[in-house]
Amino acid sequence: MCHTLNWRCLSLLLLLTEFNGLAWAATRARVSSVTTMTRNIEEENALLNLLAGPPVLSESIIGTLGRLPCNVTPPIYEDRVALVIWYKVGLKTPIYSVDTRDSNFAQGTHWSDETYRERLSFHVEGRAGTLTMKATTEDDTGEYRCRVDFQKSPTRNSKVNLTVITPPESIIVLDSMGATINDQTLGPYNEGSSINVTCVAIGGRPQPRVTWWHGSSMFNSSGWGHPLSERRVGNVLTLAKLKRKNLHMQLTCRAENNNLTSPIISSIVLDMNLRPLIVKLQGENRPLSAENSYQLSCAVIGSRPAPTITWWKGSTPMKNTHEIANPDGNMTTSVLTFTPTIDDRGKFLSCRAEQSMIPESGMEDGWKLDIYHIPVVSLELGTNSLNSTLREGVDVFFECNIKSNPWIYKVSWRHNGEILENNPAQGIVVANQSLVLQNASRARTGIYTCVGSNREGDGESNPVQLDIRFAPVCRAVQKVNYSSARHEQVKVACEIDANPAEASYVWKFNATQGETIDIPASLVLVDRGRSIAHYTPMTENDYGTLLCWASNEIGDQSEPCVYKITPAGEPDPLVNCTLLNQTSSGFQIECIEGFDGGLQQEFVMEVYVNGSMRYPKMSTSKRPYFEVNGLVPGMGYNVFLIAQNSKGRSNATILQVYTLKDPEKQTVKITFTKSYQASKPVFDIKASRTTTTTTTTTINTQQTTKTTTTSDCICDEDEFLNVGNSAFDEEKQSAQNVSDFWGAGATQNARHAAAG
Repeated sequence: MCHTLNWRCLSLLLLLTEFNGLAWAATRARVSSVTTMTRNIEEENALLNLLAGPPVLSESIIGTLGRLPCNVTPPIYEDRVALVIWYKVGLKTPIYSVDTRDSNFAQGTHWSDETYRERLSFHVEGRAGTLTMKATTEDDTGEYRCRVDFQKSPTRNSKVNLTVITPPESIIVLDSMGATINDQTLGPYNEGSSINVTCVAIGGRPQPRVTWWHGSSMFNSSGWGHPLSERRVGNVLTLAKLKRKNLHMQLTCRAENNNLTSPIISSIVLDMNLRPLIVKLQGENRPLSAENSYQLSCAVIGSRPAPTITWWKGSTPMKNTHEIANPDGNMTTSVLTFTPTIDDRGKFLSCRAEQSMIPESGMEDGWKLDIYHIPVVSLELGTNSLNSTLREGVDVFFECNIKSNPWIYKVSWRHNGEILENNPAQGIVVANQSLVLQNASRARTGIYTCVGSNREGDGESNPVQLDIRFAPVCRAVQKVNYSSARHEQVKVACEIDANPAEASYVWKFNATQGETIDIPASLVLVDRGRSIAHYTPMTENDYGTLLCWASNEIGDQSEPCVYKITPAGEPDPLVNCTLLNQTSSGFQIECIEGFDGGLQQEFVMEVYVNGSMRYPKMSTSKRPYFEVNGLVPGMGYNVFLIAQNSKGRSNATILQVYTLKDPEKQTVKITFTKSYQASKPVFDIKASRTTTTTTTTTINTQQTTKTTTTSDCICDEDEFLNVGNSAFDEEKQSAQNVSDFWGAGATQNARHAAAG
């Protein structure tokens, strides 16, 4: 207020007094000139702008209620409000008034400008009055003046600055490339990189504040944003050198321009590519056995997304791998199926993991391979034996070369697969990885190997053929006895052992007087490493011995091979014939052969029913073993056993054999009682011939016996038939059928044979 009465202050007071009076009169009379009122309102607003203090601030969200406060409390107790008028600065007429001169606020006269229609109302609660404005619009924003006239006190004017707020409409988030993020996921970005993310708020009046938040903390570095246009405000958030902890970080952009409504927000989650943190080969580095299959595991921790895992052996990539990912995705395990070889020893086996999205993110872990293997062994002749001809009597050296991990604990030597022991007395000297054969004979010829043994197993060397050269000697096993008739040529084979096998031969006949006669070369043939002399005895003096000498590049045969030439004849009879496996339908016989007469022989069996020389069963064998089946049970048979060669037949060896009776035709009754006499059970046996039947506790089972039988005779067939016919005649009188021959048609020797 004015503290001194200068002319300006006085003029204002006079003008105010005049104005109050005029307004009072105009209100009471309800008549006034429009021009005069408009001029007076403009002058009053201008005057109050100079005198009144700062306005009261009021905010309203567009489309909601706006509330404009006004102090209607009289300055003195006895006073009361007469008139309340609301003005909007910039308009020439009031917008609302309440006349309470003849009543109170509830019953007073309320008036509203047609522009606002029924949007305005005035209420008083206590000492405070409020002008309420419905459905506020942007045009309602502005400064309002509330004029209160009292009956006694001076008029009071107050200002209210109403702001109608339009909240921001929406938010968009842009990545570093300016692309809109639609799936609420930012990235992925590489660990260690820096990013810029922009939040843009669209709409809003006044322009909203745009801020970035993480949880309840605001990023102060980003500030409140900056206008991009009249309807857009942006805020750029910069995150430098992203760390692992930033993975899945939630970033929230907030846009707000009032305290009446909740801010609009948009949240995004930061996705990142992470480099491997740990690469570790599982287990311990231990020796591996060559040619065995192993599964080696490599765990990679911390990579996102799953890393690229490779295995290397030195600079060679490995295959046969597969990967297993943990459910949380934080660890990936790569499994290598690996079969090491001997050559892998000392190589570096490594597992390498890298995040392909992040340059230079590789990490690796590895082992130096220690490969155990079966000894690798090679055998060779010593240098003294390599380039020389090995003759009988020389010393032979072998050297065994071994590559082994772990080292061998034993070396053994083999000759033709048989173990060679150290035996200096026999000329065998074993000295660890060396073998010496002293004064080697032809018996040392053969295949030699050495064997190295370690914890992985036995490794055998390559075979080395030892070839001892020697002069010819007679072969130990060969035919030396030949038989020939006069004027019959015989082929005598001289078989030798020699190295080299190529040899020349000399044949001589040793006469009985001690003289030797050369066999002509025309009668000698060399065939497949042996010499065959074609010799024909012409007289008795041509029987004797043939001598054969052979020579090769090593030397001459020291002792000749001797072959005996004897006159040829019939073979000797078979002896020591044994009856085997005698059954009801057949039997077997085995004999020992006699002298073959100097010729190849064969053996014949003829089987006749006792008393008959018709329809024999015959069989031929290369050895004196015979078997016959299909005979009648309980029948006696004469068996002729003969040896024969090209010169004739031997005398027959004759056996009388009886087949056993058929067990199915025997009736055996066995009675068991509780008492025993002489420790033997009582049996009631019903059999047709008890003298020739053996009863056992096995019923209906074919009996088998083995009996050594002395031949009834060794004679010619006619002689045997003359002896047997008389016996046959006697039996024929009492025999009713063939089966009765069991008891009536045999000689006493035959009875003994059958009983046996």
